Parts: sequence; C-alpha cells; structure tokens
Amino acid sequence: MKRGILLPFLMAILAAVVYAMIVSRTEKKAAASQRMVSVLVPMKDIKEREVIKGNYLKPKSIPAAWVQKDALTYSSDADLKALENTVARIQIPKENQISKYAITSLSPEAGLSSKIPVSMRGVILSDVPIQTASMIKPDDNVDILLTFEAVLKSGQRQNVTVTLLQNIKVLAVGSDLGQGVDAKTAAAMKSKDEETSAYSDNSSIALALSPKDAQYLALAKEQGKVSVILRSHGDMSLYTIEIASFERLFQ
Repeated sequence: MKRGILLPFLMAILAAVVYAMIVSRTEKKAAASQRMVSVLVPMKDIKEREVIKGNYLKPKSIPAAWVQKDALTYSSDADLKALENTVARIQIPKENQISKYAITSLSPEAGLSSKIPVSMRGVILSDVPIQTASMIKPDDNVDILLTFEAVLKSGQRQNVTVTLLQNIKVLAVGSDLGQGVDAKTAAAMKSKDEETSAYSDNSSIALALSPKDAQYLALAKEQGKVSVILRSHGDMSLYTIEIASFERLFQ
C-alpha cells in the first residue's frame, strides 16, 4: 500500500476507535441514568449530634448516576437497623442523601448532649456505689431518695428519708450510653470502666432532669445522702410517699 494511502487509512481507524470509545461511554452513562438505586434519606431535618432513630429514615429510589460518593444505600431493613442509635456529625437536611462520613456511633466521644431531650438537662451523679450502678442500664427509670438530718417540732434531731424525685430517665451509666455496641466494643468499654473504678468504690450515672429538678438535686446533695432506686419499666405513676423516719417506723 502506498504511503499516501496508508496514513489516511490509519487515521480513519484511529478515528473509528475514538468514536467507539465515546459511544460506549455515552451508552454506559445512559444506562446508569436509567438504573435506579435505593439510598437512605431522612424524613425530617436531623440536627448536628442528634441521635438517629429508625423511623427518621426511609429508602428513596434515584438514578444511579445521581448517587453521591459514599452515600448510604438501602437493600433491606438491616441497613436501617444498622443506623439505629447512631449520631449525626453534621446537620442532615430532609430528603438529602446521607454520607457514611456524616454519622458516627453513639459513644462518649459523640457526647452525652446527643441523648438529652429538648428542654431537659443532663445531670451526672458521680458517687453512685458500683454495686448499684452495675444493676442500672441506660433508659431505665429511677427514683431519687434523700436522707438527711431533720429538726422535728420537739427540737429533736432525727435522720429522715424522702423521695425527692420520681420516674427519672437514666441517660448513661459510666461510659455506656445505651448504644448497642458489638461484643468486642462492649468488653473494651467494660474494661475501661473497671480500670476507672479500681481507684474508687463509686461509679457515675447521668440523669435527664428538668432545670428545676436539677436545682433541687444539686441542693439535696449538699444537705444529705442521695440514693438511687430502680423502678419497673412499665410503672410511670407518681406516688404520694410519706417521709420515712425511725419515729414512724416503730409507731
């Protein structure tokens, strides 16, 4: 083949190859735009450091070409369950795709404030006996008792116990925020708590209190000994409980 004919022939082949590549790429993009993928999106605005519940999220089908990098996809309800009790690192607007980097596990590193209900306060009792704290779990309900020395009408001094607060929600026990961690992480947290408690017979629990109740609990701690007692999960009643004293005990 003559040189004058060979060069145009090669150029034609090269152009055909380039054209085929462009067509192939275009077809792939078109196919991707038609293929639908389910991603997880919030049904409401999720605030920064808010604990994510399963009913906050829903699957949404969008073209594959629109799926953002590292977006959380949905294939079964297990994907929703995996996000239960995680914490938003940043604010996630309603209907926006959720990146895996936008969430973190519920842990002390995420902060206790993520579990405090709106208008409530997180109050930490740091002098709870370990034997008591070990039997309490996050989301349990407790009553708070106060034992102090009272001056009776007769002028006599006598120790009495009153039920100061009832039906108080426990937010955390030690480093356990109720995050539902795997066995390995749970063992590491337990080991850390045991190491901390090795220097003390006490542990800590965090309670959700109204601002007013938080003030009364702070005052009570200065007046006497505060005790924590567990309630039944189903018992939400507030009871009228008389003051306990040795005088009434032996009447």
